[in-house]
Amino acid sequence: MKKIARALIDIKILDRALLVGLLFEAGFMVAGHYRPVLDIHFGLFGVMMIAGTAGLLYARDLARGYISGALGGLVIGAACGLVAVGTANLLGDRPDKFLPYGVMIATLIGAIGGLFGQYAAWVRQFIATLRN
Repeated sequence: MKKIARALIDIKILDRALLVGLLFEAGFMVAGHYRPVLDIHFGLFGVMMIAGTAGLLYARDLARGYISGALGGLVIGAACGLVAVGTANLLGDRPDKFLPYGVMIATLIGAIGGLFGQYAAWVRQFIATLRN
């Protein structure tokens, strides 16, 4: 089982993408706490965009296929959603209004970001073959 997991996920790349996603999620939640206009207008969209971008970064660096990219993006999206809800809870905001679906949406968007990241890696590889 561990061999299958190692074949699908690269821990080094996953750690880098997780670090980027988690730091930006925590920073966005802190900014939304002190500037409520950010949370009102861009709350869930910002969480989704950060999770999707972190999933995209992972899959673009990995470039091992759509399943691997989507799985890594799924993990990153779930972690980003949990950090967003946890940070909002620590700051005393009301994360209960998006707790049930916020983490699920961030997970889904992270997986979709992983698919787009694999597509970007495929396009990059295709352009490199045209240059040769």
